[in-house]
Amino acid sequence: MEAFQKIHPLEFYRKFLVRSVRPDGRSLDDIRKTTISTGSITTADGSSFVKIGNTSVVCGVRAEVGEKTSTDKSKFSTLNVHENKNIFINIELGPICSNTFSSSKPSDIAMSLCSRLNSLVNRLEIPETDYYFDEEGKALWYLYVDVYCLDYDGNIYDAAVLSIISALKNVKLPKGIIENNDEYYKDLESPQRKLNIQHYLIPLSFSVIDDYILADPSLDEEKLSSGTINITYNELNEICLLLSTGISLISESNLKDCMKKAKERSTFIIDLINNSNSNNIIDMKEE
Repeated sequence: MEAFQKIHPLEFYRKFLVRSVRPDGRSLDDIRKTTISTGSITTADGSSFVKIGNTSVVCGVRAEVGEKTSTDKSKFSTLNVHENKNIFINIELGPICSNTFSSSKPSDIAMSLCSRLNSLVNRLEIPETDYYFDEEGKALWYLYVDVYCLDYDGNIYDAAVLSIISALKNVKLPKGIIENNDEYYKDLESPQRKLNIQHYLIPLSFSVIDDYILADPSLDEEKLSSGTINITYNELNEICLLLSTGISLISESNLKDCMKKAKERSTFIIDLINNSNSNNIIDMKEE
């Protein structure tokens, strides 16, 4: 059986899929056990660790002070876009997580994923005053969010999104004092502030193999798939991202089923993020 799987992996999978089950025992709709913890990196201003099945990522947020830049918001108003200029996302997929990635140059997957993640952050609608370094906002905090994949076994998108929103909700920023216009000092006597993040990001991804749609695909399933679907909602069931890639054609009814499953995950993910903290690793599997 193991030799057959290596030589004919797609045929191997088909023998399971016709019974609406996968080789790992999951049904087509089952999502792997999800673990989230936050605040474990003490040198970061916010951090998280997320594990979905065997896929694991760590996320750290570094806050730096900079001058407030003038922004022409008029060019965004007609597009109804909330442009966030204070958070910058970077993701690293290196050989430590999979031998398919190189340490010499970023992979196409990492660059594409980075673009999507930076776009998603704009949906959080964080008030500008949350970034104020000083009382008057003459200087601002800029947040550099680095996501590192430790083990890559498929569905890196969901893991990365969950790690970013969890780490940002873990961020604590001190107030600051400016002297002589260019000397910045942290006010260590004032309490630190959390970001007033308006929304959650709730992702669920799918892979398409033949006519079967698999939720939370493993790496083997992604390799065999002809297309993928990434769906992200917020807590109001508003779509933040809906992206299908690959050559596979997805029917409207199948797409609606995927969107319904993503919505049903909302309460679970919100509870998972809210309950996570540095001293309590939340390890849950959806019913």
